[in-house]
Amino acid sequence: MSPRTSRSPRGARAGSAETLATLAERRDALVRAREDLGGIAPADALDATGEMLERLDARTALSAEHTVIGFFGATGSGKSSLMNTLVGEEISPAAVRRPTTRDPHAAVLDPAGADALLDWLEVADRHEVQGGPLHDALAQAAADGAGRAARAGRAGGASGTGPAAGMVLLDLPDLDSVQESHRDIAERMTGMVDVLVWVTDPQKYADRVLHRDFVEPFAGHDAVTLVLLNQIDTVREDERESVHASLEQIVRGDGLEHAPVLAVSAQTGAGLAEVRSRFAAVAQAREAIAMRRRADLREAATGLREAADPSGLPDRVPPAAERSLEDALGAAARIEPVAEAVGKAYRHRADARSGWPVVRWLRRVRPDPLGRLHLGADASRGGRGAEARSSLPVPDAATSARASEGLRGFADTVSREGSAPWRAAVRRSARSREDELPDALDQAVVGADLSRRTRGWWWPVLDVLQWLAMAAWVVGLGWLVLNAVLAFFQVPAPPMPMIRELWVPIPLPTALVVLGVGAGILLAVLGGALAALVSRLHAARARRLLRARVHEVAADLVVGPVQDRLDAARRSATDLAEAGGDAPPRRV
Repeated sequence: MSPRTSRSPRGARAGSAETLATLAERRDALVRAREDLGGIAPADALDATGEMLERLDARTALSAEHTVIGFFGATGSGKSSLMNTLVGEEISPAAVRRPTTRDPHAAVLDPAGADALLDWLEVADRHEVQGGPLHDALAQAAADGAGRAARAGRAGGASGTGPAAGMVLLDLPDLDSVQESHRDIAERMTGMVDVLVWVTDPQKYADRVLHRDFVEPFAGHDAVTLVLLNQIDTVREDERESVHASLEQIVRGDGLEHAPVLAVSAQTGAGLAEVRSRFAAVAQAREAIAMRRRADLREAATGLREAADPSGLPDRVPPAAERSLEDALGAAARIEPVAEAVGKAYRHRADARSGWPVVRWLRRVRPDPLGRLHLGADASRGGRGAEARSSLPVPDAATSARASEGLRGFADTVSREGSAPWRAAVRRSARSREDELPDALDQAVVGADLSRRTRGWWWPVLDVLQWLAMAAWVVGLGWLVLNAVLAFFQVPAPPMPMIRELWVPIPLPTALVVLGVGAGILLAVLGGALAALVSRLHAARARRLLRARVHEVAADLVVGPVQDRLDAARRSATDLAEAGGDAPPRRV
């Protein structure tokens, strides 16, 4: 509450363009943070911030020429007598009967423009102060400010001379009043005045309830707080210093590290000259409004941070967590059964084209593994579109549980270092579109091009060789049968060609039969081996393709919402730091 030299034409350092812009940016940052924290921070914390912002906006729209100073205290602290003595007039009734103050009483110095402010404060009892010691102190503060500005060579930009600044002193109901309505008024005013004056007395200065419920919550408002130990005249002179030191220690323990603590007496006037000087300096500097706004913004930002601290969360979804999620969703999408079916389908088609012709028909009567699942070429042809469905078996309970556990594990991994509200928010985001996952995963499988390059170049080669081998043994077998028929009818047969290059001469037809059958079997074995090898390559390709499509589903339905939540956490952390004054304002 120390006076500051002003460079503003109207004497309001807080009204400078730079300061007002900074406060506006901090206010906007708090608004953004509150929006991002919606549904995450407790409702009471969000409501309290909203109410503070409404008060801040309302106060900003009202007179910046008047500093509102509120006197708060417990019953018997002597607030009314103290204010009357400070002003030099009987403004607020003081009596032995308690509670004395039922409604706020206002002492107004320089009333021009104060009506709207007092209407907002809901103060009906208003008293204009034309003169007196406080009025003189305010005039002296204005003159001192003008003199300092003149000596610094800045007379043209100094505060105006005379009591140009306005001041409103409020005597408020007791904080511990037995009347609940009185306490409500006092509590409401703690959030509306520009300067908080806590008035206590030697009998109640250590009241723990008063400090806990009213002083401690304003620990961040040092710059606009003054603590007055009234009725110091009732304490013996040799004990006054220790009582004052005791109160100061308690106040510092409340968190008011720099707020002045003054010992005063409304009866003797002790210490009141310094109080008037402080009031006048603050009013003349016109800084209290801005300081109160800074303190309120800092307090609100701290409250939101304590309610739902956005720090600790990563900026991006960790790749390891995303891979783990894809494993779980891949199991739910039945990637492995489909990949195996792709491999089996390749072997099925390869055997049907390059297998031993004698048994090929067995392959053709068996259904294609992919066709049985409504996948592959049939699923890729036009006409199916988004309505296509696979015939994959419904995931069993274990598979479904793994997918659900995968979502939980993913959310927990991402939010492990976050606060409880943000961990819950990340879990909700991860499950926000869980109902869409089964159909999306099925469509990812159905829409995959699993039949691409399912015909091998070696199929026709083996097919031709198989038919040549078959032709050889058919010719040889037919030749032998013909000779047997001729012999049966005792018809002389042509000479039988012999292959004599072998260790045992073999008839040519027999050699053709042996060669054709053996070649066919060998070609079938070779074709089966090639089909098995290539089928594994196709199965691996199918896994990669399906994994990529599951990745897209995961990114759209799970990772995307979670990343949006992480972005909100990062924004709110930045905005809370800016609103609390812990970070420089962002420039557009």
